[in-house]
Amino acid sequence: MFKKIISVLLIGILVFSFAACGKKGEKKEKFSEELTVPEKKTAILVAPEAQYPEYYNAAKSIAEAYPDNIVVREYPDTRGVVTGTGIIDISAEIAADPEFGAIIYAGATLYTTAAIKKAKSVNDSIITLAIEPEQSMGTVAENSDLVFCADWEKYAKEIIDTAKKMGAEYFVLYSYDRHVANNPLYAQVKRYISVGCEENDIKYIFQTVKDPVSVGINAAQYDLKSSLVALFDNRKLESNNAVLFSTDPAVQPTLVELAEKYGMMYISPSFPTAYNGLCEYFDAKKPESMLDTEAYKNALTEAIFKDSETKATYALYTYTMESTLVRGAVYTVFDMLSDPELILPGLIDRAVLRLKDTADVKKFTAEKYIGADNVIECYAPGFAIHEYEEKK
Repeated sequence: MFKKIISVLLIGILVFSFAACGKKGEKKEKFSEELTVPEKKTAILVAPEAQYPEYYNAAKSIAEAYPDNIVVREYPDTRGVVTGTGIIDISAEIAADPEFGAIIYAGATLYTTAAIKKAKSVNDSIITLAIEPEQSMGTVAENSDLVFCADWEKYAKEIIDTAKKMGAEYFVLYSYDRHVANNPLYAQVKRYISVGCEENDIKYIFQTVKDPVSVGINAAQYDLKSSLVALFDNRKLESNNAVLFSTDPAVQPTLVELAEKYGMMYISPSFPTAYNGLCEYFDAKKPESMLDTEAYKNALTEAIFKDSETKATYALYTYTMESTLVRGAVYTVFDMLSDPELILPGLIDRAVLRLKDTADVKKFTAEKYIGADNVIECYAPGFAIHEYEEKK
């Protein structure tokens, strides 16, 4: 079914994403409305680069553009068993500093709600903006001034469309209660993918696996590997013609490893970014600018070519969604600090405007989330398929 490498056919499902994001250097926004840089500083809190490469580099990049106005603070990796005191303590420290007026959480990992509550208790006028919460959307939205997230319905639809183009017979979704039971966003992902598989005659398999926050990364990765073996042994999975997908960022390289081992399919990744999963497993060289997805595509192709025995097929998300959300968040926070009278619902309109200015692609969408007045969902299609052909 699967063939050995000779060439990589990159099917640009939406080539516009490369055209918009494939330029070297950092993108310069052309604002629909004048942008005022406030006197108060903004802190961007990020996990380490190893956990979220695109968030980390997007934060560093925009801080370089506004060195007197933006400070990036890194907190400990949250993929394993953690206490969360790092992000909470940093939030309290920033809130207590009169030079700062806002905190952006990029992305909003575990304990972000507790961190926001702590910051607000120290300084109730500190502005907070959370990007892509891992916790319950409702809980984060109740405590943060604004929330930006991916439009998971659009994302899930494109995932299934991509799986269909890849010729998948099965779709295996791995997750656990902290995501699908306690977070409405991930619960939606599960539902959308399930329905999409049914509509496209793809056999859907949901597997509950161990949460790395509870057992650690290594144990979670081992459990996922054992789970796939069990699917074959129990004949729930009767073909290698299957997509492997997980809602957890910690196991993305493991999914790639399994796709390589069994000649399966991997759609990247748990959140729409090019820089988790494939990038980690193949150790592809990241470009100087995360917006240069063309350079990254080429580096990834070169890294994959080193293994002439691979039988896997990969789908890479090529739009820089995390970078767009970080930059859009900064410009929105600048507006909020410069104009204290900018409040809901007008604030949502301004935030949507800033996000669309930043996105700079026609098919990018930014809309108010139905479930909360202060949440915006964003998406831009952008999957490309790495397909391998027989060596002649």
